[in-house]
Amino acid sequence: MTELIHYTQAELRIEYGIKVSNWLQGNLDYLLRVNTINQLLVIEAKYEDLTRGFTQLVAELTALDQWEKTPTVSEQPILVGSVSTGTIWQFARLDRIAKHFEQGINSYRVPEDVEQVMRILVATLIHT
Repeated sequence: MTELIHYTQAELRIEYGIKVSNWLQGNLDYLLRVNTINQLLVIEAKYEDLTRGFTQLVAELTALDQWEKTPTVSEQPILVGSVSTGTIWQFARLDRIAKHFEQGINSYRVPEDVEQVMRILVATLIHT
C-alpha cells in the first residue's frame, strides 16, 4: 500500500465514514483518492469472506456514486473497488452511467500476482 501511495501520490483514508442517507451509510475500510485528477478507489478488507466483502463493496460503491464528495460522472464514470483478504484480491466496478456492476472473474494471489494487482490499482488511480 505504501508503494501505491508513493507512486500515485494518493491520499489514504482508513475507516472513512460516508453518509448519503439514513439507509446508505457506513465506513470504507480504505479509500484512496488522487485529488489532482479526481480519482477514487475503494478497498474492502475481509478476513477470508470474499462473498460478504463483495456485498459490502456493492453497497459502498452505490453510496459513493451518490455521495456529494465523489467526483462527477464526467470526471470518473467508473468507480472501482476491491475486496481483499490480504493474500487474495478481487476487483469490481460500477458503471455510473449504466448503473451496472461488474465483478471481475479473476482472483489474484499475493505475493505471486502482486505485479498484476499493483498494475490494476495504479491504473485505477492514475487513469485520466
